[in-house]
Amino acid sequence: MSGRARISVDVADWREAQRSAARLREVRRDMPRMLESVRKATEQQAAKDRAALQAQQAETNKRLSALSDYARQVETTTTQRINAATTRLLNEVQDATENLRGETRQLIEHQERRFTAAMDAERGERQRDVAGLRAEINRDRQDRASILERARIMAADARIMHDAIAESLPHERYAPGQLERLTSRLAMIEGNLADGAGEAALSGAQDAFLSLGELRTEVALRDAEWRVGHLAAVAVVTKLIGEISAAEHINLVDEEADVTADLDVNYWSNGELARIRERATQLSARLADEASPPSLEKLIEISQGEAAELDAELSDAIALARTRQWACQVRVNVAEQVVQVLEETTPFDLAGEPVFAGDDQRGAFYSKLRAEDDSEIVIEVAPDETGETCVIRVLSYESDPDQRQQDARAHAIAEALGGEGLSATPSCSPGEPDPSYRDLTRLRMQPAATAVPRRG
Repeated sequence: MSGRARISVDVADWREAQRSAARLREVRRDMPRMLESVRKATEQQAAKDRAALQAQQAETNKRLSALSDYARQVETTTTQRINAATTRLLNEVQDATENLRGETRQLIEHQERRFTAAMDAERGERQRDVAGLRAEINRDRQDRASILERARIMAADARIMHDAIAESLPHERYAPGQLERLTSRLAMIEGNLADGAGEAALSGAQDAFLSLGELRTEVALRDAEWRVGHLAAVAVVTKLIGEISAAEHINLVDEEADVTADLDVNYWSNGELARIRERATQLSARLADEASPPSLEKLIEISQGEAAELDAELSDAIALARTRQWACQVRVNVAEQVVQVLEETTPFDLAGEPVFAGDDQRGAFYSKLRAEDDSEIVIEVAPDETGETCVIRVLSYESDPDQRQQDARAHAIAEALGGEGLSATPSCSPGEPDPSYRDLTRLRMQPAATAVPRRG
């Protein structure tokens, strides 16, 4: 009663047909609005970081105000150097991220080198400052009472520094265990003072004060370094989310034909854009998690690894969506060619409006032709299993089937497609086609299946 013919289109020719149909090629995005959102996010985060650093430094300075005059002078200059280094780092990364320059990546990549340089410079300055105190103390070493008093002052300064670090700086986060070791040393020094061992207490107190000062500097600079990495990561992820939003609906412009078309990227990528957005949103949530903030290493991984991968996947999703939208148009064009061939070579004429399966343009496209004796031919042009090309099925529902005629139709279709640059290979499938395909309304109303396999 019927027959089936399958015509496979060559992949290389199909791609060429896509390129021919893909005159809508220019992508325009709302970049100014996206750039403004990045600048706003970085400005807000930078302001938040500066406020936090200022509050932290104010608390530290308040606790260090009880230092002896000389020690307070040393720490005042240290504070100035820490503040200058912190401001410089934050300004560098904010400037780079606000302008979305490639320097952002370099700033992140060179974090450890910049930190080491700043730490070495500060250590040298501190040692020179403390050397003046040592020289003054050495002049008084002949006087045992003076030595003991000096030791008490230095030990008290070391204790004040210790408590300021313990109460106002995130030392366990950036230098775990270091303050605890210095606590033990300080207790030993205070024991020597109680025993009247001035020389031992003085030497130990000088070393402890120097070590505590270096710890204070290390923690402060590590905190600034983390904030620089965090600010850069916020900018990168904010930019990514902005690009995702800009990619939701892209204007494709054909300047030659003076027309535009809207590309719904999430639809044509089978939800790939939504999956990318979800992962980007998760990255943003991790950056905003103050209860369990990511480490500097994780920030670098987010900026240079995860966000970069999502950015590449976004580009792939846009390209995939464009390809599939074009492929849909090519399938429609192919179906029209097939119908034209059959109308010209057979007694069949187009019957009704062609439809997409499930009313989904990503899926198969169906046309139906009918003869005067109510025999029908249904043309299906569907994506193949990979989505790289298409397969044409000619489903014949005839009261008086003729296999030779059906073969001739298939070859005529292949020849016509060949004339359009598509290499098509016809083959006949055994058995009868499913009669339900004759009902195009049912095909259009049926639930839409996944039109094209998801890549990967």
